Amino acid sequence: MRLRNTAILTSTCLALWALTGCSAPPSDNAPASAQAETAVPTGGGDHEVLPSERLADRLLTSDDLGSGYAARPAVSTASPEASVEGCPQLEQLGSAADNPYAMFPNQGKRVFTGPGGTQLTEELYSAPPNDLSAGVSRIMTAMGACASYQLVTATTAAEVRTKTVPVPRLGDEQWGQVLTVTAGGRRTTVQQTVIRDGAVLLVVSGSPAEVAVHAQTALTKATAG
Repeated sequence: MRLRNTAILTSTCLALWALTGCSAPPSDNAPASAQAETAVPTGGGDHEVLPSERLADRLLTSDDLGSGYAARPAVSTASPEASVEGCPQLEQLGSAADNPYAMFPNQGKRVFTGPGGTQLTEELYSAPPNDLSAGVSRIMTAMGACASYQLVTATTAAEVRTKTVPVPRLGDEQWGQVLTVTAGGRRTTVQQTVIRDGAVLLVVSGSPAEVAVHAQTALTKATAG
């Protein structure tokens, strides 16, 4: 299956970036369903859907993250194609596999370089709560369905192992996944934490330590009235 290095591959390409310089936008366990850690009724028509301009204003800045972080310039060139092999569940996303979060047109994204050359990515999306909940559940279930798969680009072949992990009980629903990516004899680990709070969806990707430190700050800013 041919994919662009977009939302479904954010964490994998972060890991490849750390290992090989991939210019994207990331002890092993058995497969697990990437379901929400906490399932809360989505209810409410009272949640306001935010336009992309307002989401952009709620993204973290380097000042929010602290010393050693800098926002990376936006990359306007097309991302290289990658082939995912060994995970038919990802193929079941169909045409959405190229960028499954594209179903939510209201969005914002920022990528940071951190201390020691690490990379942290924040993405915000907004849609009616029921739409966010159903869409993200489908995406994360597909991404966590395979214990391992291969990601092949024109220059790199990587082995990706996945593990569903618990995340703090923030917002209304939470999902967590850790990817261990091995390429060129080197290994790195990237975590993706996804939190839905009302009509706002937060996706934070980076090293597990960085995600743990900054997810709460990102959510607080993203949901500020």
